[in-house]
Amino acid sequence: MKYLELKVNLPKDIAEEFTDFLDSLSVEGYYEILFDSTLPRPASGEILRDDTNIQVYLGETDVEKELKVLIYLKTFAPGKSFLESRVVETKEFEEAYKEFYKPFQIGEHYWIIPTWEKESELSKKVLEDKNNIILYMNPGLAFGTGHHETTKLMISRIEKIVKEGMSILDMGTGSGILSIAAAYKKVKEILAIDIDPNAVRATEFNWAENQFPKPVDFKVLEGGFDHPEIPNKSYDLMLGNITYAVISQNIEHIKKIKTNRFLFSGLIIEKKEDSIKLFTEHLGGKLVYEEQFNDWIILEWER
Repeated sequence: MKYLELKVNLPKDIAEEFTDFLDSLSVEGYYEILFDSTLPRPASGEILRDDTNIQVYLGETDVEKELKVLIYLKTFAPGKSFLESRVVETKEFEEAYKEFYKPFQIGEHYWIIPTWEKESELSKKVLEDKNNIILYMNPGLAFGTGHHETTKLMISRIEKIVKEGMSILDMGTGSGILSIAAAYKKVKEILAIDIDPNAVRATEFNWAENQFPKPVDFKVLEGGFDHPEIPNKSYDLMLGNITYAVISQNIEHIKKIKTNRFLFSGLIIEKKEDSIKLFTEHLGGKLVYEEQFNDWIILEWER
């Protein structure tokens, strides 16, 4: 199988809106090259740049989406963006992000280690500190690498509030990164749900790559907030790294979930007041914790 790879360069200040646009197109995958040593430094000599590079992957013959991407760039970054495309084989598509996905720390003790970096010197050094909690991940493309602010907010909070013996519902599990983080806290059971079958497969793979300190009753299923499995149990905590639009569209299902505690991220700061109003009206209860990271916010809600 082949894919169409788009190499996009655009101003950093519209990169977030551009990736939201890619999500709306349901592209095959994308990732941002956070640092590319092959590019020349700016004339000022600074390492940080005002532009960024994003690799986008489409179906080989999906010229309509390619045209939409081009129109977006011409509309919102005229004269300030660049796009080139080429056809790549499946292996190139699957392996491309590995060059830019390296071990990194989240919170006080969590470390994200790519599965192909298990035997690296950095991985071995991280393991020397027995306080470190290592999550082995192969995220694929755009499933949840841990780099995004919302994922970092979620994992940092999971580190503090998830306790041994808890029951967790992970909605929109993606790569399974939040479920895996919770499992290392010795929870009793986790139900992970995602509408994307590829995300379900990615979660299953990543779960198998990790060895937890205590057995966990874990299940990952394809579906949404209306999945018939959700009402069968009560949960100590629901994790939802999902957008305000998805939350608001599913609030009637969310309020029926048998839990008194929710952890919502995936929210831009501009939606904070709308979110609080939505939760107050439909869930009852109160906001017990919030934290902002750049333009994103996490809200812990208790009813």
